[in-house]
Amino acid sequence: MNDTSLGLAKRLRAARLLVDLEQADIAVRVGVARQTVSNWERGLTEPSATQFVRWAHVTGQPLEWLAEGVVRPEGLEPPTF
Repeated sequence: MNDTSLGLAKRLRAARLLVDLEQADIAVRVGVARQTVSNWERGLTEPSATQFVRWAHVTGQPLEWLAEGVVRPEGLEPPTF
């Protein structure tokens, strides 16, 4: 599911809605106020790296999709050096 046309705010909201959570529910799980979630989803502010990772974990969405709208094909891992 590559969708780079969606901005971060819309991807955050889409991820939350996919798991049928209200803003207040995800706020508790991520450790922020509901208003903070609203601000993220409206694009007024952005989550910290820690909060972003928590959001991905709670919603079960890949970090790359949340961050950039891009998902690596299954089984394709970056090379290790």
